[in-house]
Amino acid sequence: MRILRYTLSYFFIFILLLFTQGCANQPSEANTTQKKSIGLLWKISKKNTPTSYLFGTMHSEDERVISLPPAVTKAFKASTTFALEMALDETTTKSVLANMYFSDGKRLDQLLTSDVYKQTIKAMQEKGLPEDIVAHMKPWAIFTILNMPDQKTGLFLDALLYKSAQKLNKKIVGLETPKEQTDVFDGMPMDVQVSLLKSTLKNALDMDAILEKTLQVYLSKDLDAILVLNDKYLELVEKDVGDLFTKRLVTDRNHRMVERIIPQITQDKLFIAVGALHLPGEQGIINLLRNHGYEVQAIY
Repeated sequence: MRILRYTLSYFFIFILLLFTQGCANQPSEANTTQKKSIGLLWKISKKNTPTSYLFGTMHSEDERVISLPPAVTKAFKASTTFALEMALDETTTKSVLANMYFSDGKRLDQLLTSDVYKQTIKAMQEKGLPEDIVAHMKPWAIFTILNMPDQKTGLFLDALLYKSAQKLNKKIVGLETPKEQTDVFDGMPMDVQVSLLKSTLKNALDMDAILEKTLQVYLSKDLDAILVLNDKYLELVEKDVGDLFTKRLVTDRNHRMVERIIPQITQDKLFIAVGALHLPGEQGIINLLRNHGYEVQAIY
């Protein structure tokens, strides 16, 4: 079912979600005198602690993304534990899918004006989803799907790494639960969800063009450039909405994931794969790990 492919990469919202996650309130960071953050693979080390690796991914099935360089493959094979944002098993998929729909009898047409509802139905029909399904979906689920580029296989980079870890019998750790991920959106006030949906319908982004631009920046390995691109697309929404969106989707999650990485990293050789926009910035995973006394050095 096509909607199941969406749930595996449902956090594709604007450019922010193509990388999953960054810091919207740091637009000037890339222009400071600080050393530029270049690299997608980072070595994590500390005295008397196993060496681990942090890899910034892009949730894409493009061949340029999923063809891993030798340095990444070597680090992946050397690890004993694979950690990613969320385990991509059947239970997770069902949980995320269930949370995309109202369970209390509400309907989408009760939340939107007639014109906006009709626009929404038309846009979702173009994605292959009929009104009898869309009418029961929550606004956050709809604007997520509308901002996704079409996928052919659903086997984006993170999913391929997950499958490889299974084949190699690695221990697999999800840094977040399905409920925690969907609560990022589900916990937003309904008026904010509706506002984001309206913004999506109004801007009608050219996802193919956005995806290509995103790919180019990702392949440059310039994390600062990723932050700048993220800021550009957050200008499409009202500032207070963007700030709330970023706090819930980015900052809070970065801290939560690091809290769960630390106990694992003291005893296992981890290969941590998270969206590249989780890495940079003062509240990014790289800096948060350094604040815990770890040396984090780019190697690719």
